[in-house]
This record gives sequence, C-alpha cells and structure tokens, in this order.
Amino acid sequence: MAVKTWVVVRTFNRKEMEVSTFLHQNGLPHFIPMTYHEKVMSAGEKPKKVLVPVIHNYIFLEKTMDAVQLRSKLSECRVPVHLMCDKDKQRITEIRDSDMVEFRLLCDPDYARTPSDFLDAEEAEALPGKEVEIVHGPFTGLHGKLHKKNQKYWFVKTVGGVSVMLRISRWYCKVLDK
Repeated sequence: MAVKTWVVVRTFNRKEMEVSTFLHQNGLPHFIPMTYHEKVMSAGEKPKKVLVPVIHNYIFLEKTMDAVQLRSKLSECRVPVHLMCDKDKQRITEIRDSDMVEFRLLCDPDYARTPSDFLDAEEAEALPGKEVEIVHGPFTGLHGKLHKKNQKYWFVKTVGGVSVMLRISRWYCKVLDK
C-alpha cells in the first residue's frame, strides 16, 4: 500500500479559489488554509463573516497520481499553476499525510487566530526554539518548534513552505531529544 502524501500547488494573482473549483470538479482532494473575515456585502448592511484564504496562492493537494499524470492534469487548469519542487528542482516537494493532518488541525478557521499567525518557512526556521511535542489540550500529539517571543510561547509547525504559529503554554509541551 502506498503512503499517502501531499504536494503544494502555487498559483498567481489570488486565484486559489478558481484552482480549488477546478480541483474539486476533477475529484482531486485538496486543502486551502482559510480564516473568517468580516466583509460588507452591500451598502448599509452589517458585515458578514466569510471564509477567505489565509495564505494567497498556496493550495495543498493530495497526491493521488504520479508526477507526470499530476502535471498533465494541472496543465488543464485555465489558471496558471505549478508544483513546488525541492531546491534542485528535480523532485516535487512531498508532505507526509501525518504532517498534513497536524497542519490542517492547526489551520482550523474556528480556532481564534489572526492572519499574522502564518509565516513563510524561512521566517519560521530563523526563529530560535526547541523541537517539542504537545502533551496536553486539543493539540495533543502534534510536533513542532516552541518559540518564545515577548514573554509568550508560540508553537510553530512548518509544512510545505508555510508555517502556522499559535500561542500555547510551555507547560503543554515536552521537549524532544534529537
């Protein structure tokens, strides 16, 4: 049985929702980190909470076919897209399903957060911190990095070039031995 993995699809000019429609129509499982944002729908009306992408131009796609088939299928999309590759551009960057499960849990739009809780991977890697596992609370079992900023502790999880950061008590974390 093949191990389930995910890939990162990048698009341009805030077209992730159009790409999402294409992927949905083609039966390709995918994930876009979303958050609630208040939006005025018409003049004189109260703002409504609507889901909007947190990180523009990134879509996480479950890899259900080989790279050649995947590229061929994505070429059918009318919005330009490309698959993120490793540094030498030889292989598509793949994300383990277990990491995506954790990332999706941390990106739950019903969990109160602000868009500033998302970083790019380089920013997250530059943050000092120790590798930890959360041992208490709703995120028990998640692995990431614990970072201290302004006397507060933050749990940082990086997946596919994107990092999510959430406030957490250091007492909820156990430092992992490398």
